[in-house]
Amino acid sequence: MNEDHLLRRIIHSMTWIVLVYYLLPEQIFGYYKRSLLIILVVSILGFEGLRLYNEWHIFGMRDYEKKQIAAYAWAAMAAGIALVLFPMHLNIVCFIGMGVVDPLIGELKYHAPQFYPYIPLLTWGIIAVIILHVFTPYTFALILFLSIIGSLTAISAEYPSIIIDDDFLMVIVPLLILYLIELIFL
Repeated sequence: MNEDHLLRRIIHSMTWIVLVYYLLPEQIFGYYKRSLLIILVVSILGFEGLRLYNEWHIFGMRDYEKKQIAAYAWAAMAAGIALVLFPMHLNIVCFIGMGVVDPLIGELKYHAPQFYPYIPLLTWGIIAVIILHVFTPYTFALILFLSIIGSLTAISAEYPSIIIDDDFLMVIVPLLILYLIELIFL
């Protein structure tokens, strides 16, 4: 495993760190944390624009990202959208799920493809069941339903090889689907 590969796996496994947002006070230095989050995301995207314009290569980036939006920028957009628009319990599920399952998928595809997508589906689903049980008053039937749908959408969102990175899709797609289900059933 080369250093770039290892760095990407470590960073992916730390995706959940954005959930520290919920531990912060509503105001920081007189500014609302939501405003500071938006400023941070816009700053990251501004840097990404400079990086693309100047064709900078950052340690840990894949070669194909040199001429397209890099994974870190997609992840920042996902975090900004998720933390501003979606409820905490779903964000916890999706960020921890992505942080555990995305690196797991990468390693399984390479080392044990016969277990893909079964272990990632099961892992994401178990994470969802536990978190939804702890953070919501939902019935076990609803928790199980949300966990199954969430795991199917998260793993499916990892599949496409399109211009939108899976670091964005594996968070936003299940969030959107689960939120819509909650709106319908609750």
